[in-house]
Amino acid sequence: MVWRLLFGIVVVSFAAAKKRNVVLWFIAGFIFGWIALIIILILPNTTSGRIFRGNRSDGEEMRWRRKVSGTCPYCGGQVEFDDIPGNWTCPNCGQTFIYSSDGNVYKSREDTLMPQIEWIVKLFAKLAKEDGVVSENEVRQVDQIVRQAFQPTKAQLQQIMAIFNESRYSDESFESIARNLYASVGGRRDILIDTVTALFAIAAADGALRPEEESMIRSATSIFGFGNEYDTIKAQFFGRASASNTHEMSLDTCYRLLGCTPSDSDQVIKRNYRQLIKDNHPDRLMSRGASEASIKEANNKVAEIKRAYEQIMTDRA
Repeated sequence: MVWRLLFGIVVVSFAAAKKRNVVLWFIAGFIFGWIALIIILILPNTTSGRIFRGNRSDGEEMRWRRKVSGTCPYCGGQVEFDDIPGNWTCPNCGQTFIYSSDGNVYKSREDTLMPQIEWIVKLFAKLAKEDGVVSENEVRQVDQIVRQAFQPTKAQLQQIMAIFNESRYSDESFESIARNLYASVGGRRDILIDTVTALFAIAAADGALRPEEESMIRSATSIFGFGNEYDTIKAQFFGRASASNTHEMSLDTCYRLLGCTPSDSDQVIKRNYRQLIKDNHPDRLMSRGASEASIKEANNKVAEIKRAYEQIMTDRA
């Protein structure tokens, strides 16, 4: 009995190596002993692989799993994988990509931004860049809005930052971006109203609404089709402040504050305004470790410069 058991074990070891049915060959080894051992030694190995075959109704052989190749959407290298839709890892860069049922390769969905997010971020960038200086306050406001509204992953946040930085210098107009956003969301009123509200929040980050900013936001509400709500949304951020400061300084004082004269062109006035904002911006003082009193004084100075510029531009309109 013991030697039959030993023969069964030996035969099973060879059967497993040749990828044969180990249960059947254990029984054969137990019953037939050395005869089963000789037979298993003579038999060739079975073919192994990851391809499963079936018969199609037209008689043509069908492979349930086959190898395909594609281009990694991250590093651009050629990769080979099974023809099964799902997540695959690039052996070259280690990034996970998606092989779709349409036969194409895409970046992982957790890295993909919805088109409307891209358009909204571009609007933020254009508005923040309008005065020529994207302040630290504006960047912080954009970051807060993005994190709260979109709740992006780390990879998505990196993409959003890249889109924001690139859009500041792109040739796309604010109006064309607004029209693309409107089309991408199918005119959904809630998203568009939230976008306008966010634009006002970014404009308010520096304490005042400049004429150029107001013109841009007003054009967006017109494109979005709810111009009647413009004043209501604006009042959430500038309702009382803008009314009380409209005639705070005379035009002569405004021109002197900007270092200009009434005979100067709009371009000269705008250039001086941008330079004064840059020279007096509180973010520069903060980076140098200035006192709270100095930073507060700088904030008041910047607000005064902006009010002077707004009054001059309003008078010239």
